[in-house]
Amino acid sequence: MKRIIITAAVLLGTVLTAQAGPMASYHDLIRPHGHPRSDAIHQADLDFCYQQTGQSRYSLDGPAFKKCMLSRGYRFEWQRAGGSGGGSSAFDPPASPDVPMTVAPVPDAPYVAPTAPTPDNPNCGGGLC
Repeated sequence: MKRIIITAAVLLGTVLTAQAGPMASYHDLIRPHGHPRSDAIHQADLDFCYQQTGQSRYSLDGPAFKKCMLSRGYRFEWQRAGGSGGGSSAFDPPASPDVPMTVAPVPDAPYVAPTAPTPDNPNCGGGLC
């Protein structure tokens, strides 16, 4: 009986520590035909910005990374620091009908440059504002 309890405790501890990395969410501003771009395109943009800024995938996204993602058509929404017991929240997730895309590394994909002003800033043609 003790073995079962100890095994269950170890497995539970492993599950809780497996989710220690930070999470971030970016909203797709380009949305061809009203739908978010594919995950492959999103991941290619993430890879590009990680490479350009030297940012670690295992730390909270810094200002340079957020600026890079905005230049590629993604607006920063929120991020959470990792840690056991739920961790602390750097930003609370917004109440939004859209499901935000979360950050996770995957292989590269082609990039489609933003060409139109963003809905939240019509004076900014997809550039850095």
